[in-house]
Amino acid sequence: MSETTRELPFREIPAEQHPLLMVANGVDSTTALREAADLEDAVRRLLVIGTETGIDGSLAYLCEFALEIAGALRRSTEGD
Repeated sequence: MSETTRELPFREIPAEQHPLLMVANGVDSTTALREAADLEDAVRRLLVIGTETGIDGSLAYLCEFALEIAGALRRSTEGD
């Protein structure tokens, strides 16, 4: 793990052939990993609620998007 994040584009938009979002360079890795863990925890909580009440497409999209962000945050802390 590096001490700070490295710039990492993500959320590729195929029609645009360009990423929509990017993790910023230079953010403390501990902060980025904490944010990733918080997003993953929120997704777990939403999925528990969803299993009890049903998951609609919007909730599923939100969960997938949050997990993509969390993954990008984690990858941005990995060394070369």
